[in-house]
Amino acid sequence: MEKDEILAKARQEGMLGVDDGTKHMKAHGRVIGWLLSSVTFLVIAVLSLMTGHPIDAGVRAMFLAYLAGETYSEWNMKKSKLALFLSIALGLNAGLALIEVACNLFGVTL
Repeated sequence: MEKDEILAKARQEGMLGVDDGTKHMKAHGRVIGWLLSSVTFLVIAVLSLMTGHPIDAGVRAMFLAYLAGETYSEWNMKKSKLALFLSIALGLNAGLALIEVACNLFGVTL
């Protein structure tokens, strides 16, 4: 490749938002998002244990769905059986929590 072709390609990637800096920024943002979501959920869980109040099913459903998506992405990239198992288990738990939320919203007692 000539210098001009390399520069043109780099400019095009930069214009489309897929350059290495953008990829790194998005990956870093996902890690920080995962960390903040996990810490928030742990604080809610600890407070729930301390006060004796149950964790809201909606909070559980959202967090478990997020983790299921993360582990599915990991399985999709690495084809790890553990990641596949965790993705399925987390997805099923998220589904059950979502059913609980729907039942609570419609006044159905479990």
